[in-house]
Formats: sequence, structure tokens, C-alpha cells
Amino acid sequence: MQCPKCKNEMKEAEYKGTKYDQCKGCGGLWFDALEAEDLVEEGKGAAAIDTGDAKKGCGFNKKREINCPVCNVRMCRVHDLKQPHIQLETCGVCKGTFFDAGEFKDFCEETFMDGIKDRLTKHR
Repeated sequence: MQCPKCKNEMKEAEYKGTKYDQCKGCGGLWFDALEAEDLVEEGKGAAAIDTGDAKKGCGFNKKREINCPVCNVRMCRVHDLKQPHIQLETCGVCKGTFFDAGEFKDFCEETFMDGIKDRLTKHR
């Protein structure tokens, strides 16, 4: 599989029974449908697998028009509702998701301030 951001090869890996792909170049992560959710529930798995350079990932996050590495259709950019600073790409056909290096770890680690913002918006 080829990385949708930097076009380098992605290697398949596994963490506690959940498979994912990681780019050898930019460190981005690809999850087939529902694989990311399994690891989010695991919690500590994000630090173990999202080992890419977050600064490098931030640079690649600016690349907006990418195609799904599985079905080659244009991916949609989405924001996490609880953490709107996280912008990831998802495929509307196969439901796969791409996280730039550092994004998955950030996604799994809701910060104290994220929790405060969430509570404040619920009380409006």
C-alpha cells in the first residue's frame, strides 16, 4: 500500500490483535474501518504505535487533496468534535481513516483543556 500523503510504502503492523499500516516515510497511520476505534478504547496503544515525528505530521496535515490508498477515491477531511484542532482524512467508500504522524496519539489523549471546553459547550 502507498501512503496517500507522501507516496512512500506503508508497512503492515499489529498491536494487541488490531492491524494497521504505518508509512515508512512520513509516519502516518492508516486504519481500515473500525480498527482505530479498537485502539482508542485500548488507550495506551496510541503511544506505542504513533511513533512518527509529530512536527513532520503537522506539515503533511496541510496536504488536503488525497486519495484513499485502498479504493483510490478522494478522501474527506473531518474534524474531531471534541478536539477540533485534529483534522484527519476518512474514506466515504471503505470507511478507512488516515492520521498524520502525531494525530492518533493526540486524538487518544484528550487533554484537560479539551475536557473543560467540552463541559462548557454542554452547558450553553
